[in-house]
Amino acid sequence: MNNPRYWASQWYTTRFSEEPWPGGWYWHDQHHNWFGPYEGEHDASVALKEHLESEREASDARERSRPQFELYYHPLSTYSQKVLIAIYEKDKPFEPKIVNLMDDAAREAYRKLYPMGKVPLMVLNHGALIPESTNIIEYLDSLGGPRLIAENPDVARKTRFKDRFFDLYLSESIGTLFFEGRKPESEPDAEKIETAKYRINAVYDFMEYEISGQPWANGEQFSMSDCAAAPALFYAKTIIPYDEYPNVSAYAARLDERPSVQRVREEAVPYLEALEKAQAS
Repeated sequence: MNNPRYWASQWYTTRFSEEPWPGGWYWHDQHHNWFGPYEGEHDASVALKEHLESEREASDARERSRPQFELYYHPLSTYSQKVLIAIYEKDKPFEPKIVNLMDDAAREAYRKLYPMGKVPLMVLNHGALIPESTNIIEYLDSLGGPRLIAENPDVARKTRFKDRFFDLYLSESIGTLFFEGRKPESEPDAEKIETAKYRINAVYDFMEYEISGQPWANGEQFSMSDCAAAPALFYAKTIIPYDEYPNVSAYAARLDERPSVQRVREEAVPYLEALEKAQAS
C-alpha cells in the first residue's frame, strides 16, 4: 500500500482519521510501502523492529558475500593453493582471476599488472597489490575469522618459521624436480636434482620428529604452516614418497581430510587432468 501523504513519518495512526484506511496503526519502509493496520502502537512497533532487523541481516549477508579482493592465481601452483586454503579457512569471498603463465600472451598481459609475473597476487578493491603467498595470508589474518597466525608472539614465530621452511625447502624443491623432469634427457641439472632430493628428505626427517604427538604442523591449531605444507606434500608423495615416515604420512592424511584442502584439490582436478593429457601426447 502506498500513500505519499505520509512519507515524513514511519508512524501514522488512522484511528480517528477520515482517510479510507481501516482504523489502526501503520508503518512504512524506506520505499514508502505501508504496512498495517495493527491494533495498537506496540504491535506496530514490534513489527517494524522485526522488519528493520531482517533488513539489517540481509544487508550484512550481502556485505559478507561481496568480493573483498581479486586473486590472480593458477589452480596447480603450490603457492596459489596455499593462499586458497587460507581463503577458504577464512571463508572470504573473492573474485578469481586464473593466470596461465605457460601461455606467452597471458604471461605478458599479466606482467603489465605485476611485472614480476608471479602468482598468487591479491588486488584489493581500492587497487592496492599484495604479492607473495605469506604476505597475502598475513593480510587475510587482519580481516578476522579463525586465526592462521597466533597472537602469541612465540607461537607466531614458530608458525612463520615453518611456513618459510615448507616453502623454501619442500615446495621449491618439488618444483625443481618437476621442471627438471620435463627437460629433454640430456638437459636436466644433476646438481639441482640432488640438492632438491636432499632437501626434501631433510624436511621429512624434521617433520617426522617435529609433528610427533600433535595434529598440525605447529601444534593443536591449524595455521599458515599447514596451508604451506598441504600443497607441497600432495605433489611430493608421487615424486619423493614419504611412506617410510609414519608421522608425516598421518599428518598428510589429516590434511587430505581438511575441507579447505579438499576444495582446493577438487578445483585443481580439471587442470591436472589437462596437464597429464598434454604430457602424454
